[in-house]
Parts: sequence; structure tokens; C-alpha cells
Amino acid sequence: MNPYLILGIVVATLIVAFDAFLYFIHKRYKSFVFEHSTTFKSIIGINERYTFNEIKSFDMSGRYDNVHFYDDISTLDYLTYQLVYSKREVSDAIKDTEDNQEKFKKYQEDIRSVYRLGNYENVEKIPVFKKMLAHIEKTQVDLAIIKPKLTFSITVVLWRTNIKGYRLQYKGETFDSDTIQSIIKDLNRKDGDFYLNAEIWQSICRVERGKVSNKLRFQIYARDRYRCRNCGSPNDLEIDHIFPISKGGKSTVDNLQTLCHRCNSSKTNVILPGADRHSKKYQNYKEQCPMCFAPLVLRQGKYGKFYGCTNYPKCQFTKLP
Repeated sequence: MNPYLILGIVVATLIVAFDAFLYFIHKRYKSFVFEHSTTFKSIIGINERYTFNEIKSFDMSGRYDNVHFYDDISTLDYLTYQLVYSKREVSDAIKDTEDNQEKFKKYQEDIRSVYRLGNYENVEKIPVFKKMLAHIEKTQVDLAIIKPKLTFSITVVLWRTNIKGYRLQYKGETFDSDTIQSIIKDLNRKDGDFYLNAEIWQSICRVERGKVSNKLRFQIYARDRYRCRNCGSPNDLEIDHIFPISKGGKSTVDNLQTLCHRCNSSKTNVILPGADRHSKKYQNYKEQCPMCFAPLVLRQGKYGKFYGCTNYPKCQFTKLP
């Protein structure tokens, strides 16, 4: 047999045996620490007296397949928009973090009072490899110390993608609790449905407008047969919010329609008849005409109420409620 092969087998066997020996020693010394270390036992006892709050992560990310929206919307805008819906949970998480900070001060004092490595009880003989034992004890004691979350922050990452969702570029920022609380304070300053801080309202509008992705844009065009729902033109098509974003409208399929540039420019931010989003009429306005795909509105006629197409007289579709 090749002598080099024999030597290789011997060396490999010795390495395996040595690793097995170290594993056995480490396991045995670890058990010794658990059973006899006074510091380890004291810390376990202290841990039983403290309960820290679990802090949920609110890190967030957004995707934009439209480069204009990606450039226009900042991470601060995105955070502001998301806090509209999660500000109560975030506020509670910040309070829980502050509570952890107060508890941890007392917890650290208790830990320092018992942190004395190398003290073992109920043992007649200390294991031979004392440096290894000291290292294992310190490792296990440090692992036993509770490490609660003491700071709160939210990281926002925005991705620019292509229409298929492949990531091309990103920007990110981390916001501390002071910044977050300042935003929440401004979000709570409202007059009805509108925010008194103009920057807050502008941030919300930018993010809401940015939800009309290129993918969604072409879905709306296809639904409306690539024609203006007002005049029927197939040229210079744009996506329009039926209930304007500036008035609190959302970028949902039922609030989006296809208009040509001329009709969209003349409409500006005018709310069409019956589009009071707090009224039943606006809910009825979300009905769609099966002939021209324009919105339907509930009307009062000679023989009672009926749904009529807002594209009248070009489209004269009606139906009973």
C-alpha cells in the first residue's frame, strides 16, 4: 500500500479522535458549570424575577417599477404613510422599549452583584483543564444573561424594480424613536380627515400616488379597452383617480380610470357628482358600466331610482338597484 496513503489515513484518524475528545471534554465541562457554578445558578435565579417585553420589528420595504415615483418618494414619505395605519402599535412598542430600559438598569445591578467567575459549590475536585473550564463558564454565564431590546428604530428600504419585479436599485434609512414619535405626533393633528401639517399630507399623497405601478397602469388600460372613459379617445391616455388623492382618494382599482390627457387636465381635482366618499352614493359610484366601463351612479328618475352611466349621453346604460 502507498505509504503516503497510510500516513493520510493515520493523520485523519488522529484528527477525528482529537475532535471527539474535545467535544467530550467540552460537553463534560459545560455540565460541570451548569451543576456547580454559583454565578451561573445565581443568574438563572435572577432571570426568574424579571420579565422583559418582546419588541416586534416594524422594518418595512416598498417596490416601485416606475422610476419617477421611486425618485419622488423618500424613505421618510414611506414611513409616514405606513404609520398612518400602524401608529398605535408602534407607539405601544416604543413604550415597551422604554419600560425595558428601566427594568434593565435594575437587572444589571443584580447581575453585577453576583458576577464572580471561578466559584464552584458542592465539588471535591476541579477539572484538569482550568483555562478551558474558565472559558466555558464565562461563555455560558454571558449567554444566560438576558439581553432585551433597549432601543427602538424602523428601517425603511425602497426598491426600484422593472415591471417583472426584478430589483435594480435601492435606497434605505433607519429612523430612531424620537423621529418616529415626532411623525406620530403630527399624524394625530388632524381636522377631520385632513392633516394640519402640510408636509405630512404631501408625504401621504406622494406614496398613495406611487401605488399606481406600471403593472397596475396597464391593467387599468386593458380593463378600459385602451380608451378614455369620458370621450372615448384612444390617444394620450393617462390614469386618473376618480376620487382625487388630494381629497383623500385611494389608488385602488375601483377608484382608477383611463382618461385622455385633455379630459384629465380639464378634470383636475374635481370630484364628480355623487362622489362623496362618506355617502352611500359614493359607494354606489364604484359600480362599473358593463358597456363602456365608466362608473355608475345612483340616480332618481321618473319611475324611481336607477343606476345610470356617468358617460351619458354617449352611453345610455341603466339598471335597477
